[in-house]
Amino acid sequence: MIEIDLVQVGVLATNCYIIYSPGNADCLVIDPGSESARVIERLDSKQLSPGCIVSTHTHADHTGAVAPLVDRYGSDYMIGAGDVEAASGQLQWLKSMLGDFQEPPAPTRALGHGDLITAGGFEVEVLSTPGHTNGSCSFLVDGHVFTGDTLFRESIGRFDLSDGDEQEEIASIKNVLFALDDVTIVLPGHGPSTTIGHEKVANRFVR
Repeated sequence: MIEIDLVQVGVLATNCYIIYSPGNADCLVIDPGSESARVIERLDSKQLSPGCIVSTHTHADHTGAVAPLVDRYGSDYMIGAGDVEAASGQLQWLKSMLGDFQEPPAPTRALGHGDLITAGGFEVEVLSTPGHTNGSCSFLVDGHVFTGDTLFRESIGRFDLSDGDEQEEIASIKNVLFALDDVTIVLPGHGPSTTIGHEKVANRFVR
């Protein structure tokens, strides 16, 4: 059984998720995009230490607070293989918008489809879901899928930024995410949660 804590960070209200098992200090942090002090405060208040930090994709609002967390906790950092190069060439307007962006460190592991990550006593399956960016990934753990900016509640991520591809994004949603059980809870990079079943019938972008 896992616990999921949400910290919304930055001017774009990025959903940063902290995943842990009760009684285990090790945890996983997904998409710390900004406001590292707030994320650290939440971790310390729960006496958690992330052995691993992952980004669903390379954009600054999902990577901008990785470096301070790695420095504090000595965490491993992982991102999709297709986004490794782009992570060092962030969009300047997005970095400026965030205000507190720090360049993320080189990843300790580049992730591919089907890879497994072990953290905090639970296992995470990596799903390659390109389209929003070339290396966008979703993370499946215990009936929850963290979709970054690929799939939102009744919407999808924009595909007109660097490395975006509309047809690839639609294919990722239909062929990878919609292959999951309908009851799977979708936890996106921005906005409210949903389920795979709801999106199959209510998301007009992927009908």
